[in-house]
Amino acid sequence: MKPLLLIVGPTACHKSETALRLAERWGGEILSVDSVAVYRGMDIGSAKPTAQERQRVPHHLIDIADPDDTDFSVAAFQQAADAALKDLEDRRVQPILVGGSGLYCDAVLEDMGYALPADKALRSRLEAEYDADPGAFFAQMAKDDGPSGQKLHINDRKRVVRAREVFLLSGKPFSSFNRAYMAAQRQDRYPAVRVGLIMPREQLYARIDQRVDSMMAQGLLDEVAELAARGYDRQLPAMQAIGYAQLFAYLAGEVSLDAAVEAIKRATRQFAKRQLTWFRRDERVRWFDCEHYEEAYRGIERYAKETVYS
Repeated sequence: MKPLLLIVGPTACHKSETALRLAERWGGEILSVDSVAVYRGMDIGSAKPTAQERQRVPHHLIDIADPDDTDFSVAAFQQAADAALKDLEDRRVQPILVGGSGLYCDAVLEDMGYALPADKALRSRLEAEYDADPGAFFAQMAKDDGPSGQKLHINDRKRVVRAREVFLLSGKPFSSFNRAYMAAQRQDRYPAVRVGLIMPREQLYARIDQRVDSMMAQGLLDEVAELAARGYDRQLPAMQAIGYAQLFAYLAGEVSLDAAVEAIKRATRQFAKRQLTWFRRDERVRWFDCEHYEEAYRGIERYAKETVYS
């Protein structure tokens, strides 16, 4: 089996464009590795490929769950990715994985045996405990897991509850599982060539702001209003995604539209920082500076040809 080609990096950094061009160049197909693009009806905010782009190159792992499917997990994504990769291998088509969701990238390529599955009954009980008294719940979580207590914010309901859940299931702090990352890197599920795209911070932040403005012009607010009209609760994990959470707050009358848009831009910039931190842990990623994109693309194409398509 030839190595898979994985394209990673922060949001708004030419990843999708690069994957499309490489797929057309060598007849490949794209696997989206994005934790929001998996959800149906969440198109603009997740920057899903357009219908025209999907006609240019087949895409996989998009629109595979409903936003209220709380059973959908990293493990479910891994299973869907395995099925797609098996199909491509049977057809002798080169897969190109592209996305910025680090955990989902790891789920496809690495041995995730160290990651505990969710316990639905326990999760429901803990969510109720958190909702009843967030302060007491957070204090107990921080007592059991000091590093998570320092890293997480009390209002980050999803991760605070997950940290407590992991501790109760395993007897180990949630933060300790991060230390298994480097060990998991040495247990590849698939051979892969990893390419990372980056650009100077000011340029990246300007592109992020432009992307958010473009999403709003394309109708992101209408998309969120439609999700609300269909009865999707704003507390659903899917609705906590950047863009959706902020616009749900606007629809609820909690903030102005200008403030919501600025919050989206700010959250996206913060997310880009976290993406870089995640992917830079992996020394196998070959980074390309996309300040001058066409020049960078030519370098990426040469590297892909040498490592994957030779």
